[in-house]
Amino acid sequence: MELNNKQSAGVNMIKLIIMFGLLLVVTACSSISVTSDYDPATDFSGYKTFAVHEGTVDGSALENAPLIKRRVIDAVRKVMVSKGFLLTEENNADIVLYPFAGTNDKIKVTDWGYSYGPYWRRYPNGRNIDVSSYTEATLVLDLVDSKSDQLIWRGAGTGAIRENNSPEERTEAIDNAVSRILENYPPTK
Repeated sequence: MELNNKQSAGVNMIKLIIMFGLLLVVTACSSISVTSDYDPATDFSGYKTFAVHEGTVDGSALENAPLIKRRVIDAVRKVMVSKGFLLTEENNADIVLYPFAGTNDKIKVTDWGYSYGPYWRRYPNGRNIDVSSYTEATLVLDLVDSKSDQLIWRGAGTGAIRENNSPEERTEAIDNAVSRILENYPPTK
């Protein structure tokens, strides 16, 4: 059975929604790779208020996962307030945070080498190779100066998606990921 382009796009969208429904970011016990970058010419000490953009972010997989998006926004608010920033309306904020997410299907190949037979002799056909697939998610948090509309800081966290978590575990995982991503904001010179 062949799918036409419209059906194929629908199947891909359903797969994407299911992946994000399972979990966007990794749990606290899993590894998450975090990076950040910023404009060194920016004086971050002048920023006191912030808002989280809750409108649509084109191309973000969060737009297809409203529960995950809400958890990310709530986590960002908690972390920024804990850092001493004042939450305000987007049109009154010094900086606006834009959350963005995407996924990639990955394949992991592990070559364990040759297996050994009786008397420790190598078998010519005895390679042990494990192949597994998984989905990797990346959450990007962009901070934009509201006056200049320029990107001043970007943080990103990447990790494997964990399946079968409860809503509480998903919230905990997202809180952990957002906290790790925003750990280096504001940057110190």
